[in-house]
Amino acid sequence: MNKYNLFIGLALVLSSCSIADLRTPEIKQDRQAASLQQKAQVLLTTAIQKQGLDQTDRFSTYEVVGSDHWKGLLGKMGNIWNWKQEKVAMRYALGDFDGQIEVLEGKKKGWIGGIQSWDYYEVSNGQYDTDVKDDKRIMFGLAAYHYYFELASRLGTAPLVRYVGKGEIEDKAMEKIWVSWGNERTKDYDQYVLWIGKESGLIEAASHTIRDTYLPMSGFLYSSIRFSDFKAIDGVLIPFRQSVQLKNPKDTEKKYIHQFNIDSFEWDAFPIEQLRPNQGIQPLGDDKLSIP
Repeated sequence: MNKYNLFIGLALVLSSCSIADLRTPEIKQDRQAASLQQKAQVLLTTAIQKQGLDQTDRFSTYEVVGSDHWKGLLGKMGNIWNWKQEKVAMRYALGDFDGQIEVLEGKKKGWIGGIQSWDYYEVSNGQYDTDVKDDKRIMFGLAAYHYYFELASRLGTAPLVRYVGKGEIEDKAMEKIWVSWGNERTKDYDQYVLWIGKESGLIEAASHTIRDTYLPMSGFLYSSIRFSDFKAIDGVLIPFRQSVQLKNPKDTEKKYIHQFNIDSFEWDAFPIEQLRPNQGIQPLGDDKLSIP
């Protein structure tokens, strides 16, 4: 049995048993003291403010230019994109899921795909075309990256914020909080454990469940994303390196499934109308990601 078939077999067994659950026993039993709940909320609010995400209403769009490297067997299986490590431009509207991606080099240079209110489209020879087959990988990837660029402010609206405890990443002290939309293990919503640097006050890593995805049988999995190389762009700290790792954050960023490195980041680099080519579609806002 090769490695690929072994992984699929393991996935079938595990996925038939359960879905990932990041709750502690105290959270499951809903018996956390109000003082600890308040501490968790303060940590999250402070992280939003430290990163400057409470000031982003000054902007309407942003553009990220960089490259994504997928490594190893899991990287090969999970690669969202129809290309390897070519440089791309991701363009997003703040606070919703309207976005697009353009390949900037290689054989697919000039290719553009996007989603507008969950309607998938492609742009060919400057012409917008929604009459194309939905590319579930592209849709998932665009939405997922969109969410993580704005993670702290997105989670700031979640109704459940609980304190998990202390931890360490590369000998740096962390405070951990759990964030979700309901205190049950269900496919209806994701769970997050945020690793907030005690010294920085920033979200330096986030463990998260994987519910709505293009990958079958992935509900039992959870992974983590490490945020590093923060740079101030117009008063907002942007992590220029984002490393996704299986399960909990590792003590080295080199152990990644995939790593996105940013070359440049710019607010309001283009008009928001560029992301909404179909004027007949109303914006949906921050509705939950759902890949049919």
